[in-house]
Amino acid sequence: MVVTAIQDSDNVLPITIEAYHLLYERGLIPEKAELIEGVIFSKMPKNPIHSEILRKLNLFLYKNLSEKYIISSENPITIEDSESEPDIAILPEGNYSKEHPKFAILIIEIANTSLSFDRKKAYIYAKGNIPEYLIFNLNDLKIEAYKNPRDGIYTEIKILSKDELFLSTNLAGLQFSFETFCKE
Repeated sequence: MVVTAIQDSDNVLPITIEAYHLLYERGLIPEKAELIEGVIFSKMPKNPIHSEILRKLNLFLYKNLSEKYIISSENPITIEDSESEPDIAILPEGNYSKEHPKFAILIIEIANTSLSFDRKKAYIYAKGNIPEYLIFNLNDLKIEAYKNPRDGIYTEIKILSKDELFLSTNLAGLQFSFETFCKE
């Protein structure tokens, strides 16, 4: 068995996305789960600060991007053998009623207890050529910005301080800092 960036045990039995969907439809997988590299993981509960930043981010992105893009929150993105449910995904306009999107322009995760796991997801998003991946690091009050995927890795990683601006290279005019969303 090949151990990947997420899998860390030889005691893992990977499943396909089709099997994952079938098990879910039969009620054998809890709703708060995601498939990462063929392995089912339970999603962690959210604390109040996570929920508050997610609400503020959604509102901000909706106000600034909703006329040109779809703002998807906590919904599946299918990339190879993974079906993650990022906190936010900015999608190209389209109809996703027949299958989950396979691409996003920007993915955002908000993390404190899941920080290590969300950093490992960068591998999956880079494999899927997601141009920009952000982690709102609640522990250090920083944004981790991953850009320019090439051959399954992000070639540019920046750690932005609380007041430093993130400037999107793929969504014209989109900029914000961590501080924008964590004001009292």
